Amino acid sequence: MKWAKQLSVIVPVGPNEKSWGFLLEQLKPVLQEAEILLSACDPIELPKDLLKRKNIKVIVGSQGRGVQLNRAAAFASREYLWFIHSDSQFTPSTLPAIQRAMGLKTRAVWFFDLGFYDGPSLLWVNALGTKVRSRLLKLPFGDQGFLMTQETFKKLNGFEEKASFGEDHLLVWKAHERHIPVKPIHGKLLTSGRKYQKLGWWNTTCRHLRLTYEQAKQECLRIREQRQRVNQ
Repeated sequence: MKWAKQLSVIVPVGPNEKSWGFLLEQLKPVLQEAEILLSACDPIELPKDLLKRKNIKVIVGSQGRGVQLNRAAAFASREYLWFIHSDSQFTPSTLPAIQRAMGLKTRAVWFFDLGFYDGPSLLWVNALGTKVRSRLLKLPFGDQGFLMTQETFKKLNGFEEKASFGEDHLLVWKAHERHIPVKPIHGKLLTSGRKYQKLGWWNTTCRHLRLTYEQAKQECLRIREQRQRVNQ
């Protein structure tokens, strides 16, 4: 897969997370060519067969999703950056969609449709809601696997490091503000629904909706105030 030579895969790894091991297994088709950057807050040990691979790096530093993502992006050496969660799982459409989007040479923030591979049965409602939110409102979240060029990422000034949540949501708002298209990649990516199982489907869904609404409201007000100052 020669196209993967242009790709840096960036994976934030939280404390005690182990799912990145299975993610590396899924990335085997591109492991020979792509750059894989695991941005961890604790030292992690790669499998023995990958220890000597120069294109696979573990970057250890302070904790925080935005901090970890930006830290790995600073190390990235390829033209395209693919930000993906460590507990993501691929479908047959995932890697072909990456190849197709990269071939278009379009300035955009690309995102996947989202599904769940575990968790409560009602998560089909969340998957549908995610599709509506991201396709119609152009507000995808980080578990939908953002793909963009280095140039686009720099124009967005990276992820917000001080945000206590929603650093992915804030990045998308910056893309809209800078007139950078936010586009579906026409592929599907799966994520874990374990937090819905642990904390309850209804409570978790309502909490996410409330936080998203509050953050979106703040961003709308910020952008409106900024435009008013420019027009004064």
